[in-house]
Amino acid sequence: MSDVLAISVGQYSDKGRKAINQDFHGVLVPKEPVLSTKGIAIAIADGISSSEVSHIASEASVRGLLDDYFCTSETWSVKKSAAQVLTASNSWLHSQSQKSEHRFDKNKGYVCTLSAMVIKSTTAHIFHLGDSRIYCLRNGELMQLTDDHRTWVSSEKSYLSRAMGIYPHLDYDYQSLVIEQGDIFIFATDGVYEHVSSDFMVAAVSDVLIDINDAAKNLVDTAYKLGSTDNLTAQVVRIDSVPSQDINERVQQLTEL
Repeated sequence: MSDVLAISVGQYSDKGRKAINQDFHGVLVPKEPVLSTKGIAIAIADGISSSEVSHIASEASVRGLLDDYFCTSETWSVKKSAAQVLTASNSWLHSQSQKSEHRFDKNKGYVCTLSAMVIKSTTAHIFHLGDSRIYCLRNGELMQLTDDHRTWVSSEKSYLSRAMGIYPHLDYDYQSLVIEQGDIFIFATDGVYEHVSSDFMVAAVSDVLIDINDAAKNLVDTAYKLGSTDNLTAQVVRIDSVPSQDINERVQQLTEL
């Protein structure tokens, strides 16, 4: 334990074999005192390939969280702050679709997945819609923290059952996790995780001699070499130090249970 929350982040994204990159990702690590009062935000989004405007949805969702979360009240919980921001972004995306010529076709609208994390003090808060994924590697064990919001109608056809912008009301998964020094979180779009094994993920991010940006790039490059035809994005977040938990955070954790 220390008095400071510190992380290392590696990120890489590529359009792959597609004409444009509809993925978007980002991280914001503020300086003190905001680091202590609001934490660190990380997000990844993947636009639906059937829509020509879904890249706008991906960027708006990620930028909206990274920019607006830190403008919410310091008296609000992480969950309340992020929910307010995500709800506003979802409403904007849905309204843009309703104004467009494709308002009756969800597959053509401003729609994307979103998997996000806010790390504040000793807790990771996870917000998730769609089928991008967040994994946690702890003590050599890789755990998938998110569930895929995808419904399969046949062995070859499926659709997103939940995502940003599909419906006027937001329905997202939330969970919180007490972090430990040395935890590694992997954020990945389906263009990556569908083509690399869990064992490869563990090996790619575990080598302390490899630069963490190279680890993210290795995940993307390997998925591409193994045949991925989608956009590819990976983020690797390592917890370098964890601050001591204060009494206010413990009360908040108990309240949110």
